[in-house]
Amino acid sequence: MSTTEVEFPHQGMRTWTNEHGIRILELHYSADEEKNAGEKVWNERQSKWLSPWADQQERTMTDPAAYKQEYEIDWAAKMGTLLYQLEEEATLEPSFSIPETWTRYYGLDPHPVVPHASIWAAIDPWGDCWVYRELWPSRAYGKAGNVPEDDKRFTIEDYVNAVKYLESDENPENEGKPERIFKRVIDYAARAFGQGMDQTDPQRNFQDRFEECGLYPFEDAIKDHETGIASVNYWLKPRQVEQPDGSFKPKSRLHIFKDRCPELILQLKSNRYQTLTPLLAERQDPTGKPVAKRNHMTDILRYLCMAGLDFIPQQRKSTNWKPIIPGIAY
Repeated sequence: MSTTEVEFPHQGMRTWTNEHGIRILELHYSADEEKNAGEKVWNERQSKWLSPWADQQERTMTDPAAYKQEYEIDWAAKMGTLLYQLEEEATLEPSFSIPETWTRYYGLDPHPVVPHASIWAAIDPWGDCWVYRELWPSRAYGKAGNVPEDDKRFTIEDYVNAVKYLESDENPENEGKPERIFKRVIDYAARAFGQGMDQTDPQRNFQDRFEECGLYPFEDAIKDHETGIASVNYWLKPRQVEQPDGSFKPKSRLHIFKDRCPELILQLKSNRYQTLTPLLAERQDPTGKPVAKRNHMTDILRYLCMAGLDFIPQQRKSTNWKPIIPGIAY
């Protein structure tokens, strides 16, 4: 949409008239004397001088482009930018054996065309999230590019058997102890896939089949896209964490096993917002929507981050033992 600037009536305010004769008032935070007051502060992420109030708002946001869009009224700020603010040094970790006392979550994103995707995450007693496993049996796994049209397909029964094995005591990763999954989250679009394929039960769908094969119960994913992206970026935001030698390093609350989750890492590093060519930008406004590329793993990560990731202490086993002196326990 083309616009014509007609006047600058006041600091922080601009008035525009578009091609249809509609007048538009653009109100910047600097129009508020209190928000624009004080000695300006240099903000490195924005590479500009901001008021103390604006600088504080910017530093609380995980996505610099989101600040530009919301506070600087730059509607094209997110065009072509990455959705997720992954800092590899702060987030990627070598794998280790997850303690059985940590609270485990499982996310499933079924799909009628490409392979179904799974992610496992665990919450430690300090509230950090560790993504320790993924499953996506595609020939494109961990590699950039399109999913092959002739990719090998597996049945839902195959997927369930694979998940059961990975969570069992037979999997060497689990050191002889089966995993206990606290919550399973699913993209509820699974209830729309597969309907009508079973003549004896037309309402039977993908989720029904997963549950019939023994993978249950599921909780519906919260699919608010923008809130989900913000939630993942909140978990990805680095903090200064003290190391054993007394030094400090930036570490996020979300940790990803880099040797076990290459597909998730690839998608975090490649999922972007829409980019418009100069010609398209003249004809349409930016939608602010992500590009529809491979995003099944990052979708699951959004669902898990929105599911309320908490550490749940395991209940102690009951005992008939009584202390020698009443009122004393161990």
